[in-house]
Order: sequence, then structure tokens, then C-alpha cells
Amino acid sequence: FADYLDNGNNKMAIQQADKLLKKHKDLHCAKVLKAIGLQRTGKQDEAYALAQEVAALEPTDDNSLQALTILYREMHRPELVTKLYEAAVKKVPNSEEYHSHLFMAYARVGEYKKMQQAGMALYKIVPKNPYYFWSVMSLIMQSISAQDENLSKTMFLPLAERMVEKMVKEDKIEAEAEVELYYMILERLEKYKEALDVVRGKLGEKLTSELQSRENKCMAMYKKLRRWPECNALARRLLLKNSDDWQFYITYFDSVFQLIDESWTPPAEEEHSLEGEVHCSIEQAVNFIEERITEESKSSRPLRGPYLAKLELIRRLRHRGCNDEYKLGDPEELMFQYFKKFGDKPCCFTDLKVFVDLLPPSQYTKFIRQLLDVIPLAAAAENEVALPGDIKALQQHLCVVQLSRLLGIYHAMEKKQKLAVVRELMLRYRHGLEFGKSCLKTELQFSDYYCLLAVHLLLDLWLEGEEAAVWQCLTLLEEGLSHSPSNAQFKLLLIRIYCRLGAFEPVSELYSSLDAKHIQHDTIGYLLTRYAGSLGHYAAASQSCNFALRFFHSNQKDVS
Repeated sequence: FADYLDNGNNKMAIQQADKLLKKHKDLHCAKVLKAIGLQRTGKQDEAYALAQEVAALEPTDDNSLQALTILYREMHRPELVTKLYEAAVKKVPNSEEYHSHLFMAYARVGEYKKMQQAGMALYKIVPKNPYYFWSVMSLIMQSISAQDENLSKTMFLPLAERMVEKMVKEDKIEAEAEVELYYMILERLEKYKEALDVVRGKLGEKLTSELQSRENKCMAMYKKLRRWPECNALARRLLLKNSDDWQFYITYFDSVFQLIDESWTPPAEEEHSLEGEVHCSIEQAVNFIEERITEESKSSRPLRGPYLAKLELIRRLRHRGCNDEYKLGDPEELMFQYFKKFGDKPCCFTDLKVFVDLLPPSQYTKFIRQLLDVIPLAAAAENEVALPGDIKALQQHLCVVQLSRLLGIYHAMEKKQKLAVVRELMLRYRHGLEFGKSCLKTELQFSDYYCLLAVHLLLDLWLEGEEAAVWQCLTLLEEGLSHSPSNAQFKLLLIRIYCRLGAFEPVSELYSSLDAKHIQHDTIGYLLTRYAGSLGHYAAASQSCNFALRFFHSNQKDVS
């Protein structure tokens, strides 16, 4: 009858359990499975009474224990699972399985002190490293949850550190996770020098699961210790390996300017630093970036990092008031060249938007015209809109349209001009659908952004008092959704507009089609709950709140 429960046929499961219990009155597992059926049919009190009847007998068979665990979880009573396994462990003190279940039960209710004890008890029975480190992790959890930070730093963390050091001295460290735990303890104790020694030493060789895990940890500790020469040399070395890794450009620039501000000079005879050669002047930084761009030109795959790094360096030099001295080039020309190289990539807009503040406002229109001039567009007749002939040209044009919006070019237009732009964008959107005929329903159309920008322009008009614009927004978004049923931005905008208009009926369906998962019920669920109650749709509001509550209940223990 477990199959009946799995298939949702709870009444049949109860009947089968009753039949079995008539023949075997003391069959614990049958009673618990019946209790699960009662719980799922809404008879919680009967289910609880039956479960407690079995639990009072302190069962030690696997089937009863697992069934009771499932039942208590469905009742949202995880604390009862701990009592269940406490009793089982007393009766079968050498069971590895029951001890580990007890540890996990304590973890679900946040009993970190008992977790620590259970971990050590388990390690004494079965001396395996993971069990020892469960106990260590429990100490870290006690330190995190302690109200008194002083207690955390003077008792829990030092004890965890001593426990790990014992394993290090005995050469018993086996897994990467154990090294990660040691590093975490030292970092929380602010023993950055010791943490650095661990990562750079023999134990650090185990840090292999993440790409550059060891280097990243070294970098973090160098920053904490303000060892800028090592920071700089390590970032430089990693950029020589991979000149497209943006995080290391940022560290490289930060460290160069820190060294300049500290007037640091390399020692005459010794090594510059533990990590090798150090750059400590603007000239060296400029040359280094230029070299990366030269190297990139020889690469078989175009890399964006070196070009963006040049713009980042210009921004930092400007901020320090010393750009003209180092002839890195005109930002407008550099961005134009970047567009020519990467304009057909969807990331081009997000890359350039960070640096548009390097352009003077008087150059915005000229810059946009310059970009438009290099896009291969073709018009069927003299007065018609010039359209792209392939996806690459469409993507380039989309990037320019997004930059125009960002630079406020559309914002400065009169109402008539804005409406003309909306018509042109929708013409381009419909033309672009030709390139996405083979797209699956789960894929977005290449030209969706045209429709989205047209809607935002209309929303601007609506907020300025143009009432008719909002209805046009709805029409365009519904049209867009018919071609891109998976476009979340269309759906979110529709939800917001319908709610602002007080039309809640379509909103529930739209939200449901977003297929929000886990934390999304919190991050976007408010779009529904904020209006549902005030618009009188209590059932929908309640359902949305319940989704969010269910997520928080089930995840509370996982993330605590």
C-alpha cells in the first residue's frame, strides 16, 4: 500500500493498512503508513495520535523510522524526528546509520551543540574524517549563531581550530572540503597570515574543484593583509595566463594605484614579492594593457577583457586627474572600435554602458550616428526604413538603440517624435521575427528588445499624462508574448501594468506562467501580493503568500 500513497490514493492506502492491522495488530510500519494517509486526507489529529502510539514504543526497524520521519516532516514537526532517533541510538548504540540520522535531525532543527556531540559520538564508533568534520562544522555554526560575538571568537572558533590542527599534525586531512573548513575558521578568526600559509602550503594543493580556487583565496588574504605587491604580481601573472578575466584587471588596477599612493618601490636585489614581478607605476600599467591588446590581436578567439581594461584605466586616470599625460586614446574612438569588433554580441551594450560617462554629453548624438554608419542596413525604397539583412546586423542595431535610450536621446524628443520612434521600433521588431522562425517556444525572439524598448517609450508618455499610450503598451506586449511565450520581461511588465490599471484577472495566469521557483516567490512574488489584496482577489493573494511561506519553511534549515 506504499504504492497507493505514492500515487496519491490515500483512502485506499488507509483501507489496506486497516486490513493488515486486523491480522497483525502490532505491525508498527502499517500504523505509520496509515497515519501518513490520515495526515494527507486532512485528519491531522488522528494521524498524530497514531504516530505517537508507535513512537512511544521506540521502534528500531528501518521501515518504521523512515515512515515516521516522512510523517513528521509533512506535519512540519522536525523536532519529533530528533526524539525518535535519540531513542533508537540508545537501543542500538553502535549503529552508524542511526547516529548519522540523529545528526541530520539535529541539523534540521538547528541544535548545533547536540550536532557537535552527535558528530563526535559517530566518529568514535566509525572513525571516518567526514564525521569528525561534521563536529567541527557544528562548532562553526555555534559561533555563527552565538549572540555574543566575543564568545564566538574566544570559545567556539578556537576550539574548532584546535580540532582541525590536531588532524593536520596527525596528517589525517584527506578532502578538499576539510581544507576549506580550516580556511573558513582562520578567516573568521581574522588569522589571515595563517590562512594564507594554509592555502600556499601543502594543504592548498587539495583546492582543485573550483577554477583558480587557490589563487582566489590567496588574493583575498593578500587584500586583507594589505600586501599590495603580492596582489599586483598575482593578478598580473593570472592575466598573462588569461587576459579575459575581468576580476583580475580590477585587482591589478587597485593594487597599482595603492602602491603609487604608498610610494612603494621594488627592492634593489631581492625578488619584488612572493608572487614575482610587481608593477608600481602608471607607465607600467599602460604598457601592460597595451601588451594585452597586442596579444589579443594574435588570438584565434576575440577577447573583450583587454579593450574594456583600457577604458577602465582611462576612467581611473581621469578620476585622478592625469589622463592626458598617458596617451591611451580617445574614449569615444575606443568605444567605436569596440562596437565594430563586438557589436553583434548581446553583451556589447552591457559592456559599454559602464563607460558611457567618459563621453561628453555634447558628443552623444555624434557617437550614435557614428555607430549607425557602420551597420549594414538596406532599404527597399528611398523613403523606407533601412533594415538589417541578418542576425548580426540586427544585434548591432539593437545595441545602438539601447545606447540611445541609455544616453537620453529618446527622452529629449517631443511626443510626435517618440511615437514615430515607437512605430519604427515595432516595424523592426516584426521584421526581425523572420530570423526567429525556427526558434522553439522556450527561446526568445532575436528582435524582442525592439518591442520592449517601444513599450518603455510608450510608458514614458503614459507617465507624462498620455492616457491612450498605456493601452497601446498592453497591445504590443500581448503581441510580443504571442511570438515569445517564454519572455519573462514581457510578462513582468504586463503584470505591473494590469495591476496599475486595477485589472487583476489576467495577472494570476501571467504570474503562474512565469513558473517562479524557490526564492523567486519572494523576489518577484510581491508584484502579485502587493495588489491582489487591495483589488479584492484574496484567494490569489493567499495562494501567492502560501507559495512564499512554503519556500521559507522548507529552506529555513538549509540556509541557517
